[in-house]
Order: sequence, then structure tokens, then C-alpha cells
Amino acid sequence: MNQQELYRRLLFILHRGLVEARLLAQAKKHEQLFDLADALESLPSYMDKWDDRHLEIIRFNLRKYREKYPSPSFDYLRYLDADAPPERF
Repeated sequence: MNQQELYRRLLFILHRGLVEARLLAQAKKHEQLFDLADALESLPSYMDKWDDRHLEIIRFNLRKYREKYPSPSFDYLRYLDADAPPERF
């Protein structure tokens, strides 16, 4: 995948992360909200100064979150590696 497609996937992951964060805050699931923020917070800085090694760090963080909180609706690794983001989000 080229860098433009990768960045679009990362932006979609941030978008879905904010949607999940809103739901977690509403449900008062503070620990999971903290862990989600921890998994996603580095994405903007990685995108700003991209290095190919960042992709494995991102995968590690997303995998760690998915293992702790499995959810088919918010499978961030799927958004990164398999399903292309929708045209509009």
C-alpha cells in the first residue's frame, strides 16, 4: 500500500477511535477509554514524521488493545490491514 492509502487508513482509525471513545465515555468505561487513547495517541506524530518502522509499532499498539478488548465493531487492525476505509467518513 502506498503512503497516501496508509494515511487514509490511519485517519479512519482515528475517526473510529473517536467514535468508540465517545461511546466509552458515555458508558463510563474509563479504563478502556484510557487504553484506547494510549493505543491511538501516537498516530498523528508518526504521520507527521513517517518512518516505516512506525507501522509495526502501530500494529503492536492496536493488537494489544484488541487482545484486551475484542470487538468486531472496532477492529482497528482490520481497518489497517484488510478493509479499505469508506469514501466518506
